[in-house]
Amino acid sequence: MGSVYVDQIAPDGSLLKERDPRLSEAAKVELLLGALPGATRDTYHGERVIRFKDQIILKKQVTHLGKPWPEFKKRIQIPHRWLDVARHASHDSLRTRFVGIYHFGDVTIFVDFDPTGYLGRKANNSAAHVCTNDLHQAQTLGTFSRVDRNGNRLTSVRYDQFAQHLQGSGTEVPRLEAFRRFNDEFLLGQQIESLDAVKEMHAANWPDAFQSEWPGFYLEQQFDRFIRVNGLSDLVRYQKAKRSTQLDYDLVFPTRDVADYYGDLKASNLAAKESPGNDLEDLRRCIETFGRFWYVVYEHETKHARHNDNSATIAWNEWRRSVGYHASSRKAYDELSYAKRFKESVRFVKMLILEVNAANFDVVLRTFAQGKQPDGSARALKVMINKKVIDNFLIFWATAPGYSDNGALGDVEELIEP
Repeated sequence: MGSVYVDQIAPDGSLLKERDPRLSEAAKVELLLGALPGATRDTYHGERVIRFKDQIILKKQVTHLGKPWPEFKKRIQIPHRWLDVARHASHDSLRTRFVGIYHFGDVTIFVDFDPTGYLGRKANNSAAHVCTNDLHQAQTLGTFSRVDRNGNRLTSVRYDQFAQHLQGSGTEVPRLEAFRRFNDEFLLGQQIESLDAVKEMHAANWPDAFQSEWPGFYLEQQFDRFIRVNGLSDLVRYQKAKRSTQLDYDLVFPTRDVADYYGDLKASNLAAKESPGNDLEDLRRCIETFGRFWYVVYEHETKHARHNDNSATIAWNEWRRSVGYHASSRKAYDELSYAKRFKESVRFVKMLILEVNAANFDVVLRTFAQGKQPDGSARALKVMINKKVIDNFLIFWATAPGYSDNGALGDVEELIEP
């Protein structure tokens, strides 16, 4: 056993704290042979491998990354000789798999690391990373695939699904198609001017057209319009006016007429390390009931009006007054209202779908107090989305054409389930 208590996954997908077990070479082989009927032991170009049909499987155990890394960080080491095997296999028309084996108690999950991202590296060995959430997704869904922030694709597969995975089985999650299509129209990296956006919302009778934090409301209006116009409400619905019997969340992911789970649509400054979330206890109850919750976050580069003589702020306040908006009858008109924070324009360049579930709830979120009620009582605690640990709840992401995130990712990644 390892010496450090770290994240482990239980059969129901929940989180445990325990030390990593150590698997012998024989144990790793037996786990693979048990999951892959017809597979055999073999030696290929001097390396002990598992042969499965036309595939060469190279294996390592998935273990914690080590101190001082967080408990959810796990990895395998990819030795340089694996790269030589992969090149020889390609020449022989064989496919190479770099496979990590996660095993704890009755749970076995195989992590299939795409060799492509490692073949061009010159280091003697590389670490291929996987997070607790990847393992949770595999244990609960069967198969889960994503691209990490270094551009490497990894697919986590539950023991009973591994043979199907290696033979190409698996389907895309249909709900992601709605976001993929919306991104094709919205996530273009264009500069969106404040006055253009608020006028568009006003013309569409969007109830938040006069709000000072306009980028988030503009995103909501655009997404709601897109879903309705394109008939995609069977995949995801935006609910603006909630009934008293509904949960207070923007997004509903339905199965027929019943909510499968919920989510929230958010705009966030690209430079911000955190993004405000929802009421802590409400979110906890929602996840206990539905199993998962999706934060759909669109990140933007921001230009503030205060850096440009506040001309956009003045124009915005003038426009609001011209169409009959009055902030308060008790306050005199102020052309510099909200001047310190008003956004002259934004450019949406990246979107992320972040899943919060029972296995990562207390890791990816932190709480903050909202201040006090008018009567002096404390407001309920809210959560803050911690972008620093994004890999442990990342489901899907995309970037605007031509936008570079330090080479971390291509344009789109997929979520795969059986």
